[in-house]
Amino acid sequence: MIENSSDLIMIFENSGKTFGLELDHVERVIEKIALTPVPMAPPAAKGIVFYRDGLLPVLNLLKLLNIDGKEEGELLVIVRGVSEDFGVFSDLIYGIIPADLLELEDIPFEKRENGYIQGTGEYNGIEFSLLDFKTLEI
Repeated sequence: MIENSSDLIMIFENSGKTFGLELDHVERVIEKIALTPVPMAPPAAKGIVFYRDGLLPVLNLLKLLNIDGKEEGELLVIVRGVSEDFGVFSDLIYGIIPADLLELEDIPFEKRENGYIQGTGEYNGIEFSLLDFKTLEI
């Protein structure tokens, strides 16, 4: 979970669902760019984009989290992964908020329904799932 109350959380929306991600794991947010599907890729792999002279995998966040819905978004959040950076789409960035201003609740690892959600939170009446990509290998 959040180790330091001075940590910053980026809160964003993806297909009507709201998520939080520690800002240390966000490389940047850019406008959506042309996506190339990859044949025979796992369901959570949306495709690849050309980014900074290389290829960046883009994941379908909803499928990764086993959430029903059609993923769309005009923004691409570039996430610093453990082994490789990757992108996820976003419709809206609510903002970057200090963790001590948020009501956060940790979900113990053994009780997590999904290994990529480490807790829940609330900001200005908006409930969100706090993401944890430390175990995600691409």
